[in-house]
Amino acid sequence: MSTTVKARASLPVRIIIAVIAAISIAVGALAIVNLASVSNYNQATNSLNANIKASQQQDADFDKLQTQQQQTDAQFREAGAAGALLLPNVRSSIEHNAAVSARLTESIRKKIQSMQDSGKSDTGTAIEGEQSITDGNQGNGSTLTDEQRQKVEELLAQNAQSTQSDSNDSGSAAKQDSDGTSSPAKPW
Repeated sequence: MSTTVKARASLPVRIIIAVIAAISIAVGALAIVNLASVSNYNQATNSLNANIKASQQQDADFDKLQTQQQQTDAQFREAGAAGALLLPNVRSSIEHNAAVSARLTESIRKKIQSMQDSGKSDTGTAIEGEQSITDGNQGNGSTLTDEQRQKVEELLAQNAQSTQSDSNDSGSAAKQDSDGTSSPAKPW
């Protein structure tokens, strides 16, 4: 006795089901690619907005801002890496904000360059006769502005305070060690 098993669905129906499954997988993959790109785009856009706000401040640190902006540009490149697989509105949004980001990066680069150029001329005039302060090494020709000098003095004061508190902590640790009550770990 031989038994034959008959297929549940005919060949054309099975082919149609396989095609629908393949299309569903492709659409799902495209959706995942678009969602990942949108996520990268949102992160990059948030960084861009923060960098724009920071660049408009009076005391902006343009060197730090340039580094952050380069990372933001890289995020936009990553978001747009899928290219043709992205939906048209996602792709156009990424391209627009990437262009804005590139303009900000160029603007920051120009500001840094102009500050370096003006710094060179400021150094020349300070050496010619304005009051200048050297950084402790006699004759090295390095000058500080009033603002830089104030920051250095603040840092020195903070350092002195932290050194005093560290020496107080180490003094009490030495007392405890000489009493034999505790043995702190050696920093070396």
